Amino acid sequence: MPTRKSALLDNFLDLARIPSPSLRERGVADLLAGKIRALGHLPREDGAGQALGGDCGNLVVEIPGKGKGPRLLIAAHMDTVENPGDPPAKPVVEGEWVRREGGGILGADDKTGCAVMLEVMARLGADGRGHGDLTFVFTVAEEIEALGAAQLDTELYRDREAAVVLDYSKASSLVVAAPTKVAFRVTVHGIAGHAAFPENRINAAHVMAQTLARLPMGRLDGFTTANLGIVRSGTAINIIPGSAYAEYEIRSHRKDVLDFHVKRVIACVEGVVRENRLFLLGEDSGMGDAVAVPGEGIKIRHARVDVDVEVSYEGYRIPDQAPIVEKLGKALEKSGLTPELTVAQGGSDANIFNRRGLESVVLGCGMYGAHGADERANLKDMAGAVEALLNLIGGDGTSRRGGTGKKCGR
Repeated sequence: MPTRKSALLDNFLDLARIPSPSLRERGVADLLAGKIRALGHLPREDGAGQALGGDCGNLVVEIPGKGKGPRLLIAAHMDTVENPGDPPAKPVVEGEWVRREGGGILGADDKTGCAVMLEVMARLGADGRGHGDLTFVFTVAEEIEALGAAQLDTELYRDREAAVVLDYSKASSLVVAAPTKVAFRVTVHGIAGHAAFPENRINAAHVMAQTLARLPMGRLDGFTTANLGIVRSGTAINIIPGSAYAEYEIRSHRKDVLDFHVKRVIACVEGVVRENRLFLLGEDSGMGDAVAVPGEGIKIRHARVDVDVEVSYEGYRIPDQAPIVEKLGKALEKSGLTPELTVAQGGSDANIFNRRGLESVVLGCGMYGAHGADERANLKDMAGAVEALLNLIGGDGTSRRGGTGKKCGR
C-alpha cells in the first residue's frame, strides 16, 4: 500500500499531466470525480460550465458531520493559466520539488490545492476522525476573475462558519487580505489604409503604443500594482491598422488610492488619443465625417477611443482576531508550522466568498512561481497544508497523525 506522502504526490502528478486552462477543465474534473468516488464520496457538478461557456462546472462534495468541529467550506480551483501551443506537462520530481520538464506552466496553481483536498478527504475516511459538516469545492475559471466561484450557489455555504481557500505558496502563510482589481479594456479607432499611402490616415496601433507608454506600470505605491496583459492590432504589415485593443489592470488594497489611479488612467488614455488628429484641407480631405473648423477652411479628424472599466473582484481584510484566523493559526502550530499572517496582492475565490458574506482566508499549499516559466510545487508544503486542515477540521486542534509540535521557521 502506498504511503500517504506518495499518494499526495501521485495525485498531484496525475492532475499536472492533464491540461486544464480556464473553461477547459473537463479532463481534470473527470479525474477528480473518479478519485473522489473511490474514496466513498459522491461529487456533483453544478451549472457553472454552461453559464460561462466552459466544458464543465464546479465540482461539489458535501460530507456530513460526524462529531465536533467547525462547519467549513474548503476550496481550490481546477483551472490553470493558458500555456498556448504547449503539450501536456511532463512533471519532474527533484527531491521535495516538482517542476515541468523544460520549464513553463506546471499547473501547481492550483493543482497543489486540489491534491491537498483529495488527501484531506482520504485521511478523513482512514482516520475515522470526528468533524463538522464540510463542503469541498473544486472551482472552474478562477484565473479569469474567479468566475466559477461567482457562479456557485450561495445556498451551499449559507450555514458554513468560514471558508479556507487553498491558493498560495508556503503552508505557514495565512492570507487575511487581498486587493480589489479593476480591469480596463481599451479600443482605439484610427483610419485604416494602405501602408504605402499614409496621408490622411491614423495608425491605431501607433496611437495605442503612445497610450501604453504613458500608462503607470508595475508597483505604483504601497497598496497598488498595475499591469498590461494583452495588446492586439492589425492583420498585415502592409495595412495601416484601423483599430487596436489592449487589456490592462490595477489592483489596490485601498479604495481611495484605487479611485485616484483609475481616474488617472482614463485621463491618460483619452488625452493621448485626443492628441492624434488630422488637419485636412476642405474638399480635398475625402473624409465625409471630418469636423469642419468654422471660418478656417480646414477639417479635423480625430482618433477615437472606447474604454470599458470593470471591477473584476472586490478586496477584503479579515481581522487578525477573527475566529477562522485564530483557529487556523492554532492548527498550523499543531502541525509544526509558525503562522504567518499575509497580505497578498493577488485575488482568489476567497474574494468572491468574502464579498458574499462567508468569511474566507487563503492557506498556502505549495505552489511557487505561479504563472511563470519556473512554476513548481513543493511536496513538504503540500503535506503541511494537509496536516493543518486536518487539525482545523478536528475542531480541538488535534490530529491522529499530526505534526511533531516543533516550531520550524519558514
